[in-house]
Amino acid sequence: MYCKDQISLILSLSFLSACCLGCSGSGTEVELEKVTGVVTMDGKPLANAIVVFTPEEGNPSTAQTDETGKYELAHRGNAMGAIPGRHKVRITTGQPPAPEIDPDADMSDLDPEAEAGFEEVGFEEMDSSKGKTKKDPIPAKYNSDTTLTAEVKQGENTIDFKLESK
Repeated sequence: MYCKDQISLILSLSFLSACCLGCSGSGTEVELEKVTGVVTMDGKPLANAIVVFTPEEGNPSTAQTDETGKYELAHRGNAMGAIPGRHKVRITTGQPPAPEIDPDADMSDLDPEAEAGFEEVGFEEMDSSKGKTKKDPIPAKYNSDTTLTAEVKQGENTIDFKLESK
């Protein structure tokens, strides 16, 4: 009888282990597609702008433009790209507005310092030389009240944004 109990226990543990291993796969991996582009304001490259693509479901992808206005999106750390599908796009020279994060998304490996940059702001930067605040030169229709959208498709995507200051 003792032998039967041991065999039963071993089989139960083996089954439980197999179930656990089967469930611990990389189910949090998402398909990402490369997204690059150029942001201009009134026909001139917009340097150091923050570009945020927020998908209908899932976590956002972000980038900062270089001196030529070029950007390449990164998703959650060093994974490059964006989730395929329709995105709401925000462009600002300040901190990015709070992204709409999927409540079912795995946030376990999110960097707390990076998370602090995603606070809701109506960007106003303190100009220390004058003691006044200056407003984001990018109109609200491109950031806090964005009307920008983009469709990320399979493969490489080049999505340019031609902003107008007025």
